[in-house]
Amino acid sequence: MSLRRSLLIGASLAVLFLPRLGAQSAGKPVVILIGPPASGKSTQAAFLHDKYGFAVISREQLMQDDPALLARQRQPAIRGVEPRVDPALNQLFLERLEKTDISQGLLLDGYPASKDHADFLVKVTQEKGLGKPLVVQLEVPDSVVRKRAKGRNSTQVEQDLKDYHREMDFLALYFPGADIVKVDGAKSPASVSKEISSVLTARRKVN
Repeated sequence: MSLRRSLLIGASLAVLFLPRLGAQSAGKPVVILIGPPASGKSTQAAFLHDKYGFAVISREQLMQDDPALLARQRQPAIRGVEPRVDPALNQLFLERLEKTDISQGLLLDGYPASKDHADFLVKVTQEKGLGKPLVVQLEVPDSVVRKRAKGRNSTQVEQDLKDYHREMDFLALYFPGADIVKVDGAKSPASVSKEISSVLTARRKVN
């Protein structure tokens, strides 16, 4: 992942929290899960789906919906220019959303992944009457990530960790007011689920 893309990912999260004229916090909940590799995002996504009925849309699913897009994404950058996939991924997201029951809320994993995605998501959430997205960050020490990822390609894990920390540093530096709830992802899956559930319950009472 290039530095340019890493910065865009950080910026995309921040865009979701910039004040929006006339925006309301009420509406169907939208949760965005972020975290380093092996942080348990898929496990928690399954929990939120089972407990609250949240529809889950992941970047991986969207890429699998379009094999050609997936192939372009996997192509190495040429002269520092990455394959252009943002508009196509936005369209896939919209198509998947139109076919998904979001009456209980929506959970996103890996999307948005750029400012273009974030801009598009803000527009869609307004049109669909969804609430302001809440980002839940699963915090897991690098040592725990390495232990959990044992047996995977270690070089890729290290690169993913570097990219992740760079994105989070950018977000914290330029957008200190971003609405991110941090959860200790090093705990047992059940403990993490309980903490996330408490956060959502508290937010619902406030709203």
